[in-house]
Amino acid sequence: MNKLLASTALCFVMAATSFAQDPNLHIYIAYGQSNMSGQATVTDKDRKEDPRFLVLRAANHSGQKVGEFYPAAPPMGHSQSKVGIVDIFGRTMVEKLPDSIKVAVTNIAIGGQSIDLFDKDRNKSYVQNAKNKGDTWWIQYLDEYGGDLYKRIIEMGKIAKQKGVIKGFLFHQGEADYQMNDWPKRVKKVYDDIIKELELDPEKTPILIGELAPTGDLGWRNDAVKQAADLIPNGHLISAQGCPALKEASYTLHFTREGYETFGKRYAETMLEILKKQAPPPDTSRKDTTAKDTTVKDTTVKDTTVKDTSKTDTTAIDSSMALREHPTALPLNATKPKMYFDAKEQSMFIRVEKNGIIRRYRVTGSQNIVY
Repeated sequence: MNKLLASTALCFVMAATSFAQDPNLHIYIAYGQSNMSGQATVTDKDRKEDPRFLVLRAANHSGQKVGEFYPAAPPMGHSQSKVGIVDIFGRTMVEKLPDSIKVAVTNIAIGGQSIDLFDKDRNKSYVQNAKNKGDTWWIQYLDEYGGDLYKRIIEMGKIAKQKGVIKGFLFHQGEADYQMNDWPKRVKKVYDDIIKELELDPEKTPILIGELAPTGDLGWRNDAVKQAADLIPNGHLISAQGCPALKEASYTLHFTREGYETFGKRYAETMLEILKKQAPPPDTSRKDTTAKDTTVKDTTVKDTTVKDTSKTDTTAIDSSMALREHPTALPLNATKPKMYFDAKEQSMFIRVEKNGIIRRYRVTGSQNIVY
């Protein structure tokens, strides 16, 4: 019976551990169109795995399960994704953050599509209209995301909340909506809907919105991108100035490899500044005394006066441990030691009187107490 109880308890512990939230797992939800999906050619450097950089798989491909974490490597989004913002962002973040922090990105992006594809109230009609027009080349990628991008974002967000902490959103979209006058408001609506459904605090969950390629065909739309970032209280504009665009046969919309490198690092640098501002201020209510001597001095041999070591020793732990470890260490003819808490010193002390001499010892646990 005892073995059965022990086995059952172990199972509960293992289950709790496997589903426990890790506050040091920072998760970012990325969404948008082709530049967020990534268009740069994949290199061996991009395939090199970093144990602290993970992808929360959002699309069904590569023999990996949706909703599971894997070492980050392209394709980060759907099966035809290449290298883009999220790849550079994640690698920069783990490079700059403490070793105790892991970074994961989940990427839900499809090239050439409107913000309406991410809107829970418009996406179904958007997909149907595209099918009616015969514009279906991208439906295969939509199917990899489960047929509903908004729903997949929410699914990934719920997993992210269970496993770690959602630190923010990465967004790049707008080329497909260059004629949409209310695009900034629609961007805000999608963000607000996600925040509400995932029950996130908007003050603690920023969205980073990147400019369109300034030297590309739609660089003139960056005024609208800035409006979207300004419209969201916790929106942050990521400049694409100086990020080269790739001249392609029919258009110039995508960034070059160099452009993605610079752009992705700017997303990371902005997020690092946000994290720095979010960090709690240092606790100045208590003095830092860690550099002071915390050992207990042996004063029984030569000292003939009362010694108080509390002025140089300001660390205290449970004194009952020290007493249990040394039940016979008291000197002969000594009174029974008395343990007490000094409110002014905020420490535990042991008081011993021997031959009329009173000695007080601060309990630290750093070394054995000697009487």
